[in-house]
Amino acid sequence: MVKARSRLLTQLTVVVIGLGVSVAGMLRAAETTLPPLPKAVSSFGATICDGYLYVYGGHAGKTHNYDTSNVLGTFYRLKLSAPERWEALTGGPIAQGLNLVSYRGKIYRIGGMQPRNAPGEAADNHSLNTTACYDPKAGTWEELPPLPAGRSSHDVVVAGDWLVVVGGWQLRGRGQAPVWHDTTLLVDLRQPSWKWESLPQPFQRRALAAVAIGHKVYVLGGLAPDGPDPRVDILDLTTRQWQRGPDLPGKDRNAFAPAACNLQDQVIIFTADGSLYRLGPQGKEWEKIGQAATKRLVARLLPWTERSVLLIGGAGSGQNHNSLEIISVPALPVTASAEAKPDK
Repeated sequence: MVKARSRLLTQLTVVVIGLGVSVAGMLRAAETTLPPLPKAVSSFGATICDGYLYVYGGHAGKTHNYDTSNVLGTFYRLKLSAPERWEALTGGPIAQGLNLVSYRGKIYRIGGMQPRNAPGEAADNHSLNTTACYDPKAGTWEELPPLPAGRSSHDVVVAGDWLVVVGGWQLRGRGQAPVWHDTTLLVDLRQPSWKWESLPQPFQRRALAAVAIGHKVYVLGGLAPDGPDPRVDILDLTTRQWQRGPDLPGKDRNAFAPAACNLQDQVIIFTADGSLYRLGPQGKEWEKIGQAATKRLVARLLPWTERSVLLIGGAGSGQNHNSLEIISVPALPVTASAEAKPDK
């Protein structure tokens, strides 16, 4: 029995090395146990800042059922060096389809959707134009200049010193048609006062994902007015110009509500069928690099270690999830790693 177990471990080690994954890193990821989210939730905001994982708001009810009781305004954090329990922080307005990003030790909350109907009443959903900054040292929120218009189901990244808001739509309440946004918004975080800059974007999509690498922002998939769209658009912040990238792989439904992150200057995306993909070093094609244990939509993906990512929450199989799943990412092949990474 001992010999058989030893042979199995040797075979596993050989397979892992063949995939280019650090054995020690993979074992550390596998051995890490993280407490589940305080509540099963989807369509929430999440970010990592100074050794803590922060999550805000989200939808905790049945799919497509929105009211003031099942959309949250809670705010929690988890200390990553000692992930024993979630700490409740001062929350704010209930919202889903919002975003959290971090910059220089502070957390920024941008937009979101807020239902204003009680349970059992007809839906009355409104996109928020509110933005706020949380200071972990003070434990307080500061309201910031609002968005030019309400925005939800969008994504937000920080590229260098720029906060970038892409995609989304504006829900205007019961009986009103939504307005699909066709502009990207920019704020220079170095300036003492916020001033929104509007930039035309060559698409109208929501339920999308964005990743910043250097001075470029990759806008990945999403839902267009006529259905899921696997298109990838890349914004160069130095020129303010857009270009096309390779469409997302798999069936078109994979384009709806993906989750993505920057891992060591690599664009990593998680899709509805549970697959994890990486954009190749030349930015021309996608490579499948992993599979999640649980398929889900409207989740969040964040970098974990140099060779793994963290998949959080989301919805799938008719329910919301509270799990945090660590997925190992193989190293780039030696020939590929010697080439240039996606242009920054």
